[in-house]
Amino acid sequence: MSSLKVIKNRIKSVENTRKISRTMRLVSAAKYAKAERELLSARPFSTSPQIFFETTGLTSDPKPDPRLVLAVSGDRGLCGAIHSGIAKAVHMSIESLKADTSSPTKLICIGEKSRVILSQVYAKKILWIASEIGKKPSTFIDASQIAERILESMEDYKFPQIQVYYNKVISASAYTVSTLNLFDRSAIISAPKFALYDALDDNIMDCWIEFAIVTMIYLVLKEGSLAEHAARMTAMENATKNASEMIKRLELEYNRTRQAVITEELIEIISGASAIQ
Repeated sequence: MSSLKVIKNRIKSVENTRKISRTMRLVSAAKYAKAERELLSARPFSTSPQIFFETTGLTSDPKPDPRLVLAVSGDRGLCGAIHSGIAKAVHMSIESLKADTSSPTKLICIGEKSRVILSQVYAKKILWIASEIGKKPSTFIDASQIAERILESMEDYKFPQIQVYYNKVISASAYTVSTLNLFDRSAIISAPKFALYDALDDNIMDCWIEFAIVTMIYLVLKEGSLAEHAARMTAMENATKNASEMIKRLELEYNRTRQAVITEELIEIISGASAIQ
């Protein structure tokens, strides 16, 4: 009887887990729909800087000196390997340039998940960390505060560009790690076709650079948030399926154990009756 009780308690425990995972999937689905609407409204603002970079012929330097990398993740888990994928891409990028250049590399971590992973290897390279990412929907004010610190870091350490690693949504069930390059004022002015924009004076240029970085940071925050909700939906759906399969196996084991107990009791009764006769 003790084994039956243990199996029954395990069934109840797994059923509770299935209820939680099913509820979390529904919550993530609702948040995904909201994050998708916010992303669609944010994309038009970030397209103008990208068009400007392409028009001026501005390209990223594959071996910048010095080098600044921004890893955009979140603070919440239970969403598969979406955060570790960012850390892995950053790690591979840094290690691939070690043999080609001796330029110093600095990191900025947006979200605690990337900070926890990258600090195990590159703790001394991390300049600063932005926390509380993903617990609430990111706003344009959050992006402006992050962009302000990025501009300060680029000015203090003379970074010509910054390479951003973030998760980009392909569909509701797929995402990929993408990169985005942001440039400082000197890099933009030295672009091959910058002379086409002769009406841009210093004040207008500085204001535009600030706006461009804010809008593109806002875009990657929204892209990362949408990818995180999509990954959490998939993870919770898989967890619900695994829990259902485990419940079926435990119920089968329970029924077999119960049948064995009944059979054993019947044998004892029949044996006792035969002994009396």
